[in-house]
Amino acid sequence: MPSRRRTLLKVIILGDSGVGKTSLMNQYVNRKFSNQYKATIGADFLTKEVQFEDRLFTLQIWDTAGQERFQSLGVAFYRGADCCVLVYDVNSMKSFDNLNNWREEFLIQASPSDPENFPFVVIGNKIDVDGGNSRVVSEKKATSLGVPQKEIFHTLRPQLRKEST
Repeated sequence: MPSRRRTLLKVIILGDSGVGKTSLMNQYVNRKFSNQYKATIGADFLTKEVQFEDRLFTLQIWDTAGQERFQSLGVAFYRGADCCVLVYDVNSMKSFDNLNNWREEFLIQASPSDPENFPFVVIGNKIDVDGGNSRVVSEKKATSLGVPQKEIFHTLRPQLRKEST
């Protein structure tokens, strides 16, 4: 009988205030979506158990504050991370342009043992806003972000549960 030991993986979600980090986390973990905005102060986390092939993983997903005044509270939570999710709003060029800053700050604060190969996931969020007519960051631009090829690019519609599972 195969081992059913769980492996804990710490995932940090970063991005500007209002890009939908909390909504993505809540939708992925709890399958709940809310249009109401409430700023995260410091950091919060939820856990989700997932199975990949024959292994069980407990994802400890940390939602961090995007507002500048709370960012210093969140950096203590970066250490020990196994993955970092960078989120931007496809309707905000500024949030997209800030991704490299978030990435660099994360690498400085988290000090991973192998920063060149640290896994990042890039998510373009809110493509469902205004029927997609407000989009200013094209998919082509997003995929040419200039980040290492090991990073994964996803665009999500947060209200469609099946796309965030």
